[in-house]
Amino acid sequence: MLEDEKIIEIAIYYEEKGKEIGEEIGYRKVALNMLKKNIDLNFIAEVTNLEIHDVKKLQKHCI
Repeated sequence: MLEDEKIIEIAIYYEEKGKEIGEEIGYRKVALNMLKKNIDLNFIAEVTNLEIHDVKKLQKHCI
């Protein structure tokens, strides 16, 4: 593989990784807003695709 192709592959990888991280941050922000409105934890986990234990961790930051 040429060096230019490797560089492009690396750039694409990090772009995708950045999108994943951005999505995760977005889901956490939504979860926090839902927690502030006292919405059911299981519903929050379902809607945001977060694990229930992650939602409970976020809940501790809302108190």
